[in-house]
Amino acid sequence: MGVQGVGKTLMIAGGGTGGHIYPAIAVAQEWIARDATRRVVFVGTERGLEKTIVPKAGFPLELISVGGLKGKGIGDTIKGLLRLPVGFAQAFSLVGKLRPHAVFGVGGYSSGPVLAAAKLRGVPTAIHESNAFPGLANRLLARVVTAVAVAFETAGQRMKRPDAVLTGNPIRKEFFEAVSGHAAGDTNKRVLIFGGSQGSHIINEAMTGALLFMAPLRDRIHIVHQTGAKELEVVQQAYRHSAFPDARVVPYLDPIVDEIAATDVVVSRAGAMTVGELAAVGRAAILIPFAAATDNHQELNARVVEQAGGAVVITEGQLSPERLAFAITEIVNDPDRAARMGAAARTLAVPDATKKIVDLLEKIERSE
Repeated sequence: MGVQGVGKTLMIAGGGTGGHIYPAIAVAQEWIARDATRRVVFVGTERGLEKTIVPKAGFPLELISVGGLKGKGIGDTIKGLLRLPVGFAQAFSLVGKLRPHAVFGVGGYSSGPVLAAAKLRGVPTAIHESNAFPGLANRLLARVVTAVAVAFETAGQRMKRPDAVLTGNPIRKEFFEAVSGHAAGDTNKRVLIFGGSQGSHIINEAMTGALLFMAPLRDRIHIVHQTGAKELEVVQQAYRHSAFPDARVVPYLDPIVDEIAATDVVVSRAGAMTVGELAAVGRAAILIPFAAATDNHQELNARVVEQAGGAVVITEGQLSPERLAFAITEIVNDPDRAARMGAAARTLAVPDATKKIVDLLEKIERSE
């Protein structure tokens, strides 16, 4: 089997968000790095971020028509159900045409139809769950796929797969290689605030309100705050009229790895990739989980880090300027606490996660 004249083919299904796509690209790169004659084909949807990210990374992308079912209004749910047969038919055709040796699902709308089609065509299948609480698609697929890989041990339990392989999340190697950016003799603590590439209104609002309560720290900390493009000016103005007029307030930070490496305490959301990146660098965190995340998976991610000693968790319901200021102040006032928390976070890092996943795929792949 397999495509004639080339090495083994891996089909990767899923996407939607960067948290699904970037780990999938890391797996694709490792798959090909082991044998240059291999190929990888991604399958996604028109609406997902994969439409731009995957081709930019140099991989072919096939599109199918499918939508989400959970967390939608009744109208969207009906539309999603009506599209399922079409998406499945497209997926069935693609699997038949490309004849992959293994199909790997990373979550997102396209995972279900593609993995179901692969199962029916006798192709080995595997899924990876990046969060502590598995998404609906992966909970259902775990019952039928050949193998399951998880980033958190609890995910395997929730999917009722005792044979789930604990791999961690594929994190880019530069996060593991990052070194501190502190200048020699600079004893001030650095605080980094970011809410993802688009910024977070609730974090921006809480942090600007917290500045008043943090005034006693004015000569002991440096602040870098990523706001997102929409709220840049209002947040900049808040800092200008605070005890921290010299804070670096920017709409976007890239590369984020350098910023994390240069800081002591990070205030952020608790997406799976963010948590993984903080663990890889080994940084203390104040995590504010996104309350609207499906199945509250961000809070569950954050609790894993908290239990390890690497984070303070403040839910959106608990969040206030005073509470955030207190959490930052408490860490800054203990000279060694940020370092202790960072070391605890690093115990959750899995440097060879990508290797483990590709090892699993090679284990299940069908032979020629």
